[in-house]
Amino acid sequence: MQKSKLPPYYAARLAEYDLADVDLSGAVLLSFDRGEWFLREGQTMEYLYILLSGKAKVCVGVKSGRSLLLCYYLSDGIIGDLELMTGSRTAVTSMQAVTPLLFAGLPLERYAPLLRGSLPFMLRVGAGLAEKLDLRVKSSTEAILQPFECRLCGYLLQTAEDGMFCETLTETAELLGCSYRHLLRCLERLCRDGLLEKRKCGYLVLDAAALDKRAEG
Repeated sequence: MQKSKLPPYYAARLAEYDLADVDLSGAVLLSFDRGEWFLREGQTMEYLYILLSGKAKVCVGVKSGRSLLLCYYLSDGIIGDLELMTGSRTAVTSMQAVTPLLFAGLPLERYAPLLRGSLPFMLRVGAGLAEKLDLRVKSSTEAILQPFECRLCGYLLQTAEDGMFCETLTETAELLGCSYRHLLRCLERLCRDGLLEKRKCGYLVLDAAALDKRAEG
């Protein structure tokens, strides 16, 4: 993680979250590299994160220590809104950068009371939480009802960077809820069908349109 003072030119982006009247002199710019975990479930949160660019994957753990992929945040959104609403400083999910990420970070020690007292901002947070609930219901439904290959194809498309899928396969199997051997069999089948090509550093996507079609089932 790298931290610096938030440049003034991000003020317009933050105004979209009804923060135009909030003193942002204490806000910081946070950057994370691809693959870096910036939140861990159960750990204390220091910031409310407002995503400026990049993509992150969201995971929730179970008592066995395994994780399950929930959904994706793309190029905008608030992270830490649930914790802000409940008054908790403990992260309820783990989050990892799929691509390089940029956040505006609002230190919760300073900003939590101010933000909870702002009706426009809290209405914005409530609307965002409703959207996330809808996404998670759909994501959970797909995880239960969709064949594994459909979920894998969707995951490959969302995590591939410049056409290369370079995620750790053991972690991928865990996040998608399958065995490592079953994941390898599915990847080999996609290679045989001409959708992927195995490379030393991962898998090259040869036919994104065909992968997308299989992801839809």
